[in-house]
This record gives sequence, structure tokens and C-alpha cells, in this order.
Amino acid sequence: LSAAAPATPEGRVARAMRAYPEYVGGDGRDVTNLMAGTPGLIAKDGAEAVYAVGLADGRGIALKVADGGQRARPVILAAVLRSLGVASTAYEALEHSPILGHGVPVGAVVAVGIS
Repeated sequence: LSAAAPATPEGRVARAMRAYPEYVGGDGRDVTNLMAGTPGLIAKDGAEAVYAVGLADGRGIALKVADGGQRARPVILAAVLRSLGVASTAYEALEHSPILGHGVPVGAVVAVGIS
């Protein structure tokens, strides 16, 4: 879908997703911010911490957090995209996932082992 020729039905869908990412995920969502901040990328998140990403060059990423928790999903995806050399203005927002204790940050979700 992400690498489809522009005149094909798939290409038109990809162009619409890129032009209106808020219709894919909603305002303020990490998937919306990722699509808006990363040229050529289309993405869709799903239930139980699933993420699918397509890059304009034809590469794709499928991500599933085993326990279904959503908190680690954007952190992991940002790390994977960085490791692939994909430039994005969305990383700063995606990579910060604080763990709160009584409303105060006591830790953070951090991606490790991705290079």
C-alpha cells in the first residue's frame, strides 16, 4: 500500500492516509503524529498493541507487544524506525513514556537492544 503507484486504487488510499492522518488514528494519537511527522510513511495501530507501518520505499514493519499493553508500542516503533535510518519529527513525542507513581514520574519505558 505505501509503495503503490499513485494512479492505482492503493496509491489513492495511501495518498489520502498521508494527507489526512487524523482520519486514520484520531487527533493527538501517536499513529497520527507518526504519519504527520514522517514523510512517505503510512501506519495503522490496532487492538492489543499491534502496529503496522509501510515506508514509501516498500519496507514494512509489523509490531506486536506480547502482553497487549499500549504504553511500549510507540517507544519501540520509534526505536525501530530510528535504527532503520528513517527521519521523523515525531520521535521526541513517541519516545517519552513516563511511568507515574501518584502522578509523579518514577521511571520510563525505554527501548533497549534495538540497533
